[in-house]
Amino acid sequence: MGLNQKDLRQGQMMKMLVYLLMATVLITGPSLAATICPQLCSCGLDIKGRHQVICSQGGMFDPIPITSMDQQVEVLIITAPESNPNFLTIGPIFQQFTRLEELHITDSNIPAIGKHSFWGVPTMQELNLVRNNISHVLDYNFRGLVNLLKLHLDDNRIESMPSGTFRYLQELRVLTLARNRITELVPRLFLMLGKLHELDLSGNKLVDLNPEVFKDVQELRVLRCRGCSLSNINTMIYRLLPDLIHLDLGDNEFKYVASDEFRDLRKLQVLKLDGNQLPVVLERSFGGQLELQKLSLARNRLAKVTTTAFANLTTLRDLDLSYNKLDHLETTTFLPLNESLRRLELSGNTVPLTEVKYVLQVVLKLREISLADMGLSELPLGFLVYHEHLRFLNLSGNSFFHFPVQILSPVPKLQELDLSRNKFRGLDEGLLSRFESIKTVHLHGNPWACDLCHITPILTHINKGYSSMFRGLRCVSPYSLEGRLLETLHRSSLGWCSKSEGGFGYVDGATSGDSTVTTDYFMDDSRLGLIAAGAAVLLLLLTGVALFAGIAHSRHHAAHYYTREEQRGPEHESIFENPTAMLTENGDITYKTVPADVTQAKKKKKVSISTIDGIKKDPELHTLTNGT
Repeated sequence: MGLNQKDLRQGQMMKMLVYLLMATVLITGPSLAATICPQLCSCGLDIKGRHQVICSQGGMFDPIPITSMDQQVEVLIITAPESNPNFLTIGPIFQQFTRLEELHITDSNIPAIGKHSFWGVPTMQELNLVRNNISHVLDYNFRGLVNLLKLHLDDNRIESMPSGTFRYLQELRVLTLARNRITELVPRLFLMLGKLHELDLSGNKLVDLNPEVFKDVQELRVLRCRGCSLSNINTMIYRLLPDLIHLDLGDNEFKYVASDEFRDLRKLQVLKLDGNQLPVVLERSFGGQLELQKLSLARNRLAKVTTTAFANLTTLRDLDLSYNKLDHLETTTFLPLNESLRRLELSGNTVPLTEVKYVLQVVLKLREISLADMGLSELPLGFLVYHEHLRFLNLSGNSFFHFPVQILSPVPKLQELDLSRNKFRGLDEGLLSRFESIKTVHLHGNPWACDLCHITPILTHINKGYSSMFRGLRCVSPYSLEGRLLETLHRSSLGWCSKSEGGFGYVDGATSGDSTVTTDYFMDDSRLGLIAAGAAVLLLLLTGVALFAGIAHSRHHAAHYYTREEQRGPEHESIFENPTAMLTENGDITYKTVPADVTQAKKKKKVSISTIDGIKKDPELHTLTNGT
């Protein structure tokens, strides 16, 4: 029994020791973990559950604090804000990270990569050195990176690279060299990059592309050469790259594209030719791209798109023709796209609204429509009647000052509406209520009039909790509230709109076809006040007119009276004293004629005729009555 009790006590003591050790680990564990994370950096897990160190505050100088990092780190990110850059160098310092998969050192003024900086780090799959000061790249810079899949060297100062620069990166899939100072690609530059799928050369003034450069990357899927000062491309390159699915040649200097230019790119899905100088899209220019899904021809000089320009493009989903010189569109041009097209951009052209309407009646499955900067001031009520699936509508940069809510009735699934940069001074209650069901509405850049005539409905909706829609919007008038945020206004501080503010001009009717829509821009109490004020002004005007007419008539009568006064005789005076003196014994009126001119007045001839018939019998008096 004694031994059993002794054993029992020992067992209890052991358990207590175990509990104490566990408690110590739990208490000190976080502090121990904190000691292996560099100061001013953050450590944790990324979205894939990998150990990650991020140093992003900037102001870092050599050496990189790798000794304060966990050797099990898998993702290392060192960057800096523009206002507080880093000044670092790199060398063979990463060998201790045996599990490192991604290394990102950006915005750190690194001058060179170094000879064996990544030797002994075979696990690395992505190397990102963008926005540094690297000027030269040589093959030994990448020795040891046998499993590297992605290499990013954009926004450096690289001027040239010799043949075979990347020959140790035989597993490389993505290479980006955008916005450097490269002016020439030497033959066999991409030697041993047979598995490369994506190449970005954008922003380098290459002027010309040598087909010999691309013989080693014939599995290329994506080629970007945007802004490379190209005026043409040797079509032999397309024959060497038949698997291309994405070709970006935007912002170059192409003035002509042959109708069979891209005939060898049968797998092409995305083609960007925006920002060039193309004047026309010829017949069947893209007839061989049966899998094309996106075509951008924006910001060219297109004055015409032929009726068969998009023949066979039955898979095209996205077409951008914006900011060209188009003033006419044929409906038949869009017939091949009637089932596939989901996004159409016509912004910045001068195509008549009626023609746009006819085009929209052909492509019936659109999800996005952009009609910005087209000088539009109104839309027909049935403009969107065939587009119940529309999700995005861009009408920015036009001249809308009212917008009947009925236009949006056919598009109940609309999620984003852009009405920015128009001429709205206020919005009516009906339109604001419709906005409540739209996820995103853009209203900036309008001349908001912050008075009771225009802004009251908006303030009502802000008070209801819809302030996010109006966040950042500012008053343009009146002068006393210019620059004031709409969301900070109070109704008690608003005044009536005056003539100079154009308040009453906002009430308008929009007529379209046989339908007329009158938009009410005022709240009920504001309307009653305006009606009363208008009635008072009208009554005052009518009173003034009547008074003026009376005064004018009185003055005219007095003038007439006094101009005949010197011709009156005793007979005239007797009339006022005895009105019956005008009558004869038979009750007829006695007439007294007045000479028509001065000559006749001197004769002082007086005639008294008892009847009107008597006047007609006297030839001399008869002439007087006729004014001759």
